[in-house]
Amino acid sequence: MDVLSSRILLRPSDLDRSRRFYRDVLGLAIYREFGPPDDPGVVFFPGPGLLEVSGHAAGLPGAQ
Repeated sequence: MDVLSSRILLRPSDLDRSRRFYRDVLGLAIYREFGPPDDPGVVFFPGPGLLEVSGHAAGLPGAQ
């Protein structure tokens, strides 16, 4: 996870699962989508900042 100005960047190991969690479970509004249509990155608007969920983590889930 990286924090840049008012934006947090997440690089999850399962991008599709993470997108569904932030969109469907937490109900965050989508600010924008970018990248390939079959596997887009998504920027959510959780309030006073932005949450970007994109790319893929290099290691196993939960590994640091």
